[in-house]
Amino acid sequence: MNVEPFSRFSDRYLDVPRVTCQVGIPLAAQPEIGHNRWHPEIPPAVAVDPGGEVILESAAYDDYQIHDNGSLDELRRVDLSRMHPLTGPVHVKGARPGDVLVAEVMGVEPLSGIAFSNILPGTPGLLGEIFPDGYRSTWHARGGMAESPEVPGVRIPAQPHVGTIGVAPSFELMRLWHEREQPLYADGRAFAPDPRNALLRGLGEQAQRVAARTQPPRENGGNMDINRLGPGAKIYFPVFVEGALLSLGDHHLSAGDGECNFNAMEMDGRTWLRLHLIKDGMARHRITTPLVQPTPLVAHFGADRYLGFNGFCCNGTEQGYQDATFAAQEAMRRAVDYLMGLGYSGEQAYVILSVAPVEIRISCIVTIPNPTVTLYLPIDIFDRDILPR
Repeated sequence: MNVEPFSRFSDRYLDVPRVTCQVGIPLAAQPEIGHNRWHPEIPPAVAVDPGGEVILESAAYDDYQIHDNGSLDELRRVDLSRMHPLTGPVHVKGARPGDVLVAEVMGVEPLSGIAFSNILPGTPGLLGEIFPDGYRSTWHARGGMAESPEVPGVRIPAQPHVGTIGVAPSFELMRLWHEREQPLYADGRAFAPDPRNALLRGLGEQAQRVAARTQPPRENGGNMDINRLGPGAKIYFPVFVEGALLSLGDHHLSAGDGECNFNAMEMDGRTWLRLHLIKDGMARHRITTPLVQPTPLVAHFGADRYLGFNGFCCNGTEQGYQDATFAAQEAMRRAVDYLMGLGYSGEQAYVILSVAPVEIRISCIVTIPNPTVTLYLPIDIFDRDILPR
């Protein structure tokens, strides 16, 4: 019998180039896969042609410092100088400064299936001063949903996405960042360059001393924490160096708008990208910071399946002026208070609002002195009716 020849790829990832992260192994023990600072000269981990695809796997933002059987003391020992082990960079052949790199997200999925949304003591969450002692919650990916034994009665649709994704800055751009953020270093309102635990795929001490921290998003993208960067999303990055040098990490199993407690559902993950170039796109389209076309795969519960909590930039005798962050904090306080009335602890409520598909909207910005910020909480994530009766 004659058998026709057939094509069979070597694994389920269709022979797409893949940078593999070993689960549970810190970046320092597998430094060849990535870096944890921004610098223009980090050597690429992989190269692709325009229109090509690549798969990047990474540890969660904590670099495997947190374990699912750990204690609250473990959270107090987390070293944020190891934050954001990113995988890459990816060199896109032919990319030049002034181009636009289009990163099309083909897929995002967990590696281990375990995620954390912990309240880290001393971190600047939206209500960090109210919950200074910390709280642990471990979440498990189960058939497209996420559940946590520490937050009972809640099932949240898993919407995996990448939290940190960006291209390399130029030296000029990196110097601008330093000048702009330096006044904030002294009182801890920004992360100064820090060579401790800096990993740059082989670059030496000089680079480690000046490389930019990954905590804030900037012109190159980075830690944008946009919860709609799942499958089908596209991100348009301005290119500042030869090859663009794209990297990513900080995967989330789910996140609400704002990632209010400093943690989404933080997980190790895998992102599949297709990369395109728009030549001279920065000038042609006047792009100086990333543009986003969000994923079409978003959990929607119906227009009437949310409960909205309103915040204004005032509280008792304290009065702000056109302060949307103040108003968002007040909306969050109202929601936390309401959930505590249902029997959740304040910490549990704070975690729910950080990981559920909460929508935070600026409902009105022109009503001086108080803008209105509305936090919409989906009611169908709970196993009981939470509406006022």
